[in-house]
Amino acid sequence: MSFLPPHRPYFRPAITTLLIGLVVACGGPQSSPPADVLLITVDTLRPDYLSMNGYDRATTPNLDRILAEGLYFEQAVSPIARTTPALASLLTGAYPHKTAVRTLTDTLASDVTTLPEILRADGYQTLAVVSNQVLVRSRGLSRGFDTYDMDGDDRDARATTRAAIEHIGKLDSRDPSFVWVHYIDPHVPYHTDPAIAARMDPGYSGRYRFNFGWARQFGEARDKHSPFPEDLPKSVAAHRNPLTDEENAHIRRLYAADIRSLDGEVDRLVDAAREHFGDDLIIVFTADHGESLGEHDFYFDHGDYVYNAGTRVPLAILLPESHPLHARGRCQGWVSLTDVAPTLLELLDRDTAELGSQLEGRSLTPCLRGETLAQTPVYSESGHSFFAHLIPHRTANDLSDRFRSVTLGGWKLIWHPAAPEPDAWQLFDLRDDPDETRNLYRPDHPELAELRTHLNAWLALEPAGATQPAISEQDRRALTELGYIESGTPTSE
Repeated sequence: MSFLPPHRPYFRPAITTLLIGLVVACGGPQSSPPADVLLITVDTLRPDYLSMNGYDRATTPNLDRILAEGLYFEQAVSPIARTTPALASLLTGAYPHKTAVRTLTDTLASDVTTLPEILRADGYQTLAVVSNQVLVRSRGLSRGFDTYDMDGDDRDARATTRAAIEHIGKLDSRDPSFVWVHYIDPHVPYHTDPAIAARMDPGYSGRYRFNFGWARQFGEARDKHSPFPEDLPKSVAAHRNPLTDEENAHIRRLYAADIRSLDGEVDRLVDAAREHFGDDLIIVFTADHGESLGEHDFYFDHGDYVYNAGTRVPLAILLPESHPLHARGRCQGWVSLTDVAPTLLELLDRDTAELGSQLEGRSLTPCLRGETLAQTPVYSESGHSFFAHLIPHRTANDLSDRFRSVTLGGWKLIWHPAAPEPDAWQLFDLRDDPDETRNLYRPDHPELAELRTHLNAWLALEPAGATQPAISEQDRRALTELGYIESGTPTSE
């Protein structure tokens, strides 16, 4: 299925100036107070599973309506398909080699500044409500937040919304607020309301009819949580999938059912936030990464590769209708999660120099002014693999053996450092092949030289002697409960 969303009739052409609506000065004379900002991030959300982007079920009727109010970036990419490092890049405008967050359990570098730190210094109230147990305070993503509510039990979308609304209600409406809410749904296990699951795939009646894995229900003990079926561990389900085409197709529908459940909770959150903050609320909606659902023989997981299934994300920014620059539309051009922080800083009338040399993203305001975005390289890397021995050509599990990719214009080059030539390279024309099914690499391909030059320049920024720290026992337990590792599985090689 294509990752390029079709144009929908309810969007005006993307001459939009939506993000400019964030131009509410945080300092100096102003005609109106600084804007409140609500940043919503969703774990493991693929853009092509939003019904507004052509999915063949009504997965996101509320999100379709909400996001239609703003500017949607059609070709947004995560720098790494792992939660902690992707969100670190989102909040800092820097790639993982600069944030030092390369794994789920790394800590943000002490010399890297976050967007909420800057805003809090400007008088913003800062609130985070996050639901993924790897996002503990020690990771450093809590820096700059007055309140950082992290639930170690991985609360579902309903509980996340309830907690966020409760905290928002305590914020002083006289002062500007920056609020970040992170939902863990639709991360494995794919387990939601049975009625929704049945509606997504009414013709299926097999063993996975209502769930794949088991999400701990209210009041159940923690050991009831099982990210993958007990007789189908992740190493088998993700890397050596034995299921029938019918079973795998149904499990994809369960992933879609999780999104449908999430959709209503995001709607509740947006309604409550608008009621509290009033008409001047700015909303940013995105995801940390996507999810592989069988592409390239990788199922129900993310992070081990840099294909579009895992790295493409939705990205939208909304201004209220009362704002003179309010517009609706879609923006073409490849962009990164690293672009969000510098864009917000510029449009909040902040000098991006406050992020100093760490800043690697760019401002997206040219598209907001109705201009075509300049073609700028966008990069991704794979994450630490917990089953590296099951990935073709992997010889190690350190930073030197990670997949890297560069996307420029309509072309994407993937490099696998440990693979022999010519298997080390994959080249895709994303305009004709967004699902990356036809490798066009050849040593004399006319697009290759420029892409390699950009990739080499990016790789040259890698800090000397960068290493991956060992995983603590506490983190090992969290990663086991999230389904990343199995009991007894080594976490490094």
